[in-house]
Amino acid sequence: MLTIAVRWRAHLSTVFARGPSVQTDPLERVKRRTYLIATLSGLPAVLLVWISMGPEGLLGNMIFSMFILFYLACVVALWSRVVTIRLAERVMFLGVVLFTFVHLSYVLYANGTLADARTTITEVSYTTLTVLYVVAYLIFDSRTALRISLTLFGLELFAVLAKALSEAPDGPNQGEILWSLRMHAFMGAVIALIYASSYLKDQLLSQREMAEAMHRLAHTDQLTGVANRRELYSELLKETNVSERYGRPLSVIFFDLDNFKRVNDIYGHDCGDDVLRGVVGATERVLRATDRLGRWGGEEFVVLAPETDLQEAGRLAERLRVEIANHTYGSAPAVTASLGFAEYEAGDTPETLIKRADHALYKAKILGRNRAIADWGRCPSPIRAGQHFSWSALQQ
Repeated sequence: MLTIAVRWRAHLSTVFARGPSVQTDPLERVKRRTYLIATLSGLPAVLLVWISMGPEGLLGNMIFSMFILFYLACVVALWSRVVTIRLAERVMFLGVVLFTFVHLSYVLYANGTLADARTTITEVSYTTLTVLYVVAYLIFDSRTALRISLTLFGLELFAVLAKALSEAPDGPNQGEILWSLRMHAFMGAVIALIYASSYLKDQLLSQREMAEAMHRLAHTDQLTGVANRRELYSELLKETNVSERYGRPLSVIFFDLDNFKRVNDIYGHDCGDDVLRGVVGATERVLRATDRLGRWGGEEFVVLAPETDLQEAGRLAERLRVEIANHTYGSAPAVTASLGFAEYEAGDTPETLIKRADHALYKAKILGRNRAIADWGRCPSPIRAGQHFSWSALQQ
C-alpha cells in the first residue's frame, strides 16, 4: 500500500508540474499565455453573471455550476501544461458551445414566454456566442471559422424562432419576432465584420509574404542562399558612404575557387553546386557577425568587412583560405581559393574598391593560387603606417 501511494503521489506531481510541454505549434507558448490570461480575466465576469441572474432553479444552477467547474479545469490544464494547446483550445471551445446551447434551451423552455427569457438570452447567450465567433477565428482557419460561426448562428436562430412560433396558436407574437430579428441581424453583421477583418488580414499577410519572397529572389543567390551581386553592391555602397563620411575602416575580400571548371567537367555540375554550397558553409564559420558574404558570380565570392583595416582583413583572408582548403566536400575533391583584399581609401567607389581587390586576386592567381594577396592602394611599400604583416604570402 505504501508503495502504491508513493507511485500515485509521484504520478500526480509529474502531471501537475509546470514542466515544458511538447511543442506541436510554434506559437504554443504565446497562445498558452494568452489563453491563460484571458480565462483568468474572464472568471470574475462569469461569476458575476451567475450571481446577478439570481435563482433559476435547481437545473439552471447545476448547469452553471458544471460550467464553472469546467472553466476552472481549463485554467488548471493551461497552467499545468498537461495537454497540448491544440487540444486545450478545441476542448474549451466545444465545452463553451455545449454550455451555451444547453443553457439557452433551459432558459427558453423553463420560462413561460420568450419575453421572460429575453434578458437572460441577451446577457448570456448572445454575449457568449459573440465571443465564440471571435475565438473561432483564433483557433481555426478563416473558412472553417466562418462555417462554425454560421452553424452556431443558425442553430441559435432556429431555437429562438421555434420558441416564438410555438407560443401563439393563432400566430406568432410580432413584437418578439421583431426583437429576435433585430438581435440576429446585429449578430449577423458581427459575423460578417469578423470574417471581413480576418479575410483582409489573410490577404495582407499573403501580400507581405509574396513581397518578402520577391525581395529574396531579387537579392539572394538561389543556389547558395547568400547575397547576390545586386544586394552586395547595395551594401557596399552604404558602407563606402559611411567610410567616406566618418573615416571608418572598411575592407573587401574577393576570392575565387582555383581550377573550379575541372570540378564541373570531371564530377558534373551537381557536384560543383554542392562544392559551392560547401564553400559558403565553410566561409560562414569563419566570418564575424558584422561581415557580409555574397556571391559575385560563378565561383567568385566577395566578403564585406566593415570596421576592418587592411591588416585585420589579411588575417581574416588567411583564415578563409585555410578553412576552404581543409574543408571536405563529399565525393568532390578538395578545392582551394585565391584571395585578394583591399581597404577603402578616400575617394574610392564600390567599383574602384572591388576592382583593386580583383587585381590583388589576379596577382594571387599568377603567384601560384591558394594564397591571399593585399592591394596596397596608393602606398608603394608593403609596410604602411607602421603595420607589419606576418604571413609570407603578402610579402611576395
